[in-house]
Amino acid sequence: TIHRMSEIAKSFQGEVNETNERAKGTLSSRSTDPLALRGANICMYAVREASQGEDVRLHVKKLVAGKAKDAKAFAYKSERAGFQRSSPQNNFRRIIAARIPRGSFCLDTVSYVTEESSEINLDLLLALLNSKILDWYFRLGSTNSKVNEYQFNALPIPAISERGPDVEWKPLLARGRWGELAELLGSAISEPCVMPRVVTEALAEMSRKIQEVEARRILKNRSERSRLAPESQPIQEAINAVLFRCYGLTEDEGRYITARLREML
Repeated sequence: TIHRMSEIAKSFQGEVNETNERAKGTLSSRSTDPLALRGANICMYAVREASQGEDVRLHVKKLVAGKAKDAKAFAYKSERAGFQRSSPQNNFRRIIAARIPRGSFCLDTVSYVTEESSEINLDLLLALLNSKILDWYFRLGSTNSKVNEYQFNALPIPAISERGPDVEWKPLLARGRWGELAELLGSAISEPCVMPRVVTEALAEMSRKIQEVEARRILKNRSERSRLAPESQPIQEAINAVLFRCYGLTEDEGRYITARLREML
């Protein structure tokens, strides 16, 4: 049974509204104060230097002063997965997600899910958000550049089952045998729209592998932001193949979606 994202994760708009905080005197010009991340900082699986916009720094004590401990202003203390709230309709992707380092702040051009507001592992959430199938699904219903909360909430997510075969996927992952790993995990999926726990664990680990590669990567030019590193791409393709299977799609249907994504740009 397909679920909706709203059933497993709650997203929040970034905690820093630049206009409001400027009026409150919360913004800082000191280079030692922390930056607030903007949508342009969020790349696939990695937070990078913003490709556009002026840096916004914060007086943290002023930002949190008088706020309740459960207020969004304290979200920087949580583990988070963030995604861009705006991307052009002809962008290389519409949903672009990365881990938000603990201790970071987010402008309202970023949306995020905290560890506490998600029923699934955040690394698994990144694998889902950065997948071809959810990008394709999102594009079908998008009429503008925004990634709105209601659109995030409507994203289809397979049910997660504790049942399923106990497949030995770790040796293939350790050796980087991504195609074989995708086939093995695909064989563990016996029911459409149901993801066995073993598959979720493998996808989360594959997501972490990509995050490690992308964190080390130094971009030579701005255009490289629109693609993963050569070491990451085979892992992502394996994730896509497994998720196509999880959603009950055949290989031909997966190829169709891949082709349609290219046409949608």
